[in-house]
Amino acid sequence: MSCGVLAELEQVIRRRIAEGDPNSYTYSLYKSGVAHIARKVGEEAIELAVASLAEGKQRVVEEAADLLYHVLVLLASQGLSLEDVCGELKRRRK
Repeated sequence: MSCGVLAELEQVIRRRIAEGDPNSYTYSLYKSGVAHIARKVGEEAIELAVASLAEGKQRVVEEAADLLYHVLVLLASQGLSLEDVCGELKRRRK
């Protein structure tokens, strides 16, 4: 099963960055710079790991969603896309 919502989320992230709305969390995160975004990715990864050890499945799903969102923002900040990551995964599968 494909998770097309990730592609949709990526489009929303890119649109919010392009719109430059200072009230948008996505835009504010993007403007905070790569170092800040990278720290957020690290925090979310740790929260996911902790949830997988000590919390229920729903919390794991929630933390995984947070991590995926922040990874997509990080990719956008680097001029990269989900398609770039998918291409790398396909290359590794060979």
